[in-house]
Amino acid sequence: MSDLNEPQTHDDMLRGRLDDPLFVKQEWQGRGIDQLLQWLVNNTNAHPNNQHSITLTVGGNLISGKLISADAYFKKMTDHLAADFSAEDGSREIFKEEASHWNTPPITESGLLPPPQFIHLEAAEIYSSNERPILPGGSLWRGKLSSVDGFNLGRLVYTAQ
Repeated sequence: MSDLNEPQTHDDMLRGRLDDPLFVKQEWQGRGIDQLLQWLVNNTNAHPNNQHSITLTVGGNLISGKLISADAYFKKMTDHLAADFSAEDGSREIFKEEASHWNTPPITESGLLPPPQFIHLEAAEIYSSNERPILPGGSLWRGKLSSVDGFNLGRLVYTAQ
């Protein structure tokens, strides 16, 4: 039996934490991100011309739009927000310079980009329980891949009856 005053080694502390069910999930609970959807997003990020109509299920809502690359999303969002800044006093260009750093993903130790964690849509319409889009015509939309419950290729189209 070890003395309580004796310092624990790093391995002993780690072993203790791994035995603690409050610290570590003891059972596999499935993947947090659909690998196929993550691949599709990664492919669109790498090849921006590969845009797809897609409908996502997120928390009971349907989100339907066109999958675009992260670069395209940030460019469109920056242009949209920059329109609110003045061109005369230079604040628009200052904003655009600052915003150009928003899409800089961290590089891993191996020098590779990490797998995407977000999905980007344009013309995104969110459908709730009343069958009509919340914002007809859609908008730019960004969401966590880990929050997507399901997806299908193709776009929802609301037609008034």
